[in-house]
Amino acid sequence: MRQMVEEINLNRLTIEQGMAKYKVLTRQTVTKWLERVRQEEQQRTDPMKQATKEPPPTIVEQIALKADELAGRVKQLEKELEQSELQILYYKTVIRVAEQELGIAIEKKSDTKQSNSFD
Repeated sequence: MRQMVEEINLNRLTIEQGMAKYKVLTRQTVTKWLERVRQEEQQRTDPMKQATKEPPPTIVEQIALKADELAGRVKQLEKELEQSELQILYYKTVIRVAEQELGIAIEKKSDTKQSNSFD
């Protein structure tokens, strides 16, 4: 079985040629053997792959990654702040234009007496 599977995997034989050479009656039997050998090989190589995985990042690497993450967040927040400031400027301009065109005070004037009463 293993010899036939190896020859098929190395493309020395097709499944049909393997069936004829090794006197296997059904294609299904050969495909089951191929799958079984593939799974056995995978089980042997999985522990080896896990052993060769990179070690966990050091404290310095973790701090550097966190710093990069935070720097990205700061940039995002700066962009959002800039957009908010532009939006405020837009609304203030709209209010001023509306006040001039309508001749009424829309924006509430700050009163120092009111602001002191909340202290």
